[in-house]
Amino acid sequence: MSIPNNPGKYNEKAVIEPAGVIQERKKAGLHPSTPISSGAIICYDSSLWQWVSLLTSRIECDGWLKGSYLLQYNDSQILVIKAAGFGAPTAVMSLEELAAYGIKKFINLGTAGGLQKNMNIGDIVVCERAIRDEGTSHHYMPDEKYAHASEDLTAELVKAIEKRGIPFRKGTSWTTDAVYRETVEELLQYRSEGVLTVEMEAAALFAVGSFRKVSVSSVFSVSGILTEAGWNQGYHSEEKLDGLKQIFEAALETIAIKETP
Repeated sequence: MSIPNNPGKYNEKAVIEPAGVIQERKKAGLHPSTPISSGAIICYDSSLWQWVSLLTSRIECDGWLKGSYLLQYNDSQILVIKAAGFGAPTAVMSLEELAAYGIKKFINLGTAGGLQKNMNIGDIVVCERAIRDEGTSHHYMPDEKYAHASEDLTAELVKAIEKRGIPFRKGTSWTTDAVYRETVEELLQYRSEGVLTVEMEAAALFAVGSFRKVSVSSVFSVSGILTEAGWNQGYHSEEKLDGLKQIFEAALETIAIKETP
């Protein structure tokens, strides 16, 4: 059995469209009163979110975006949301609805496991492409090994990180749904291919970005190192959180850049 079961579905009409969901929320009085933002940053990490919630520049959103924040950066307002959980399906639902709301630029700001031997917890990785070893992306685009980040948005993100003097790497990530089935054989194979990280969302978000014609980039703070002997985890470390904080403002600046007419 392949994914999807119906390989010809890519040009077929969906039963539920995200734009219809947004309209129903509006009818129910759940439309946000805040203007549509310049773009959105999707977060997952609870410690980063606690830090964001203390920023004095934040404006709490209402409507169906209640619990999210608008942050002022220069003359732009940027939406910052915390995904309801981890993994491709949850992240994709957020992206679909925000794109239907009218947002065009997204930065996926998360954590990832490091695959290379010379990596450390807190390292910053900009993801240029992701291996599609999850299920969600295969419902948006035909079978290919990789899904790709927005080239233009990622180039601006790299500039913003370099401007701050933050050391980083850029390259490929492995996106999988099965955290507890990342095998030693897969680790060695992907390490030999130069793959930098493993995580749960990037490939699906890139696929949806391509399908919906919105720009999606992804950047990670390494929260653990995978080795043949097991997992050197640093998810609760200061190094991981410091990495997320460092790239957060770079993400804000990237979203705020005005597109040339």
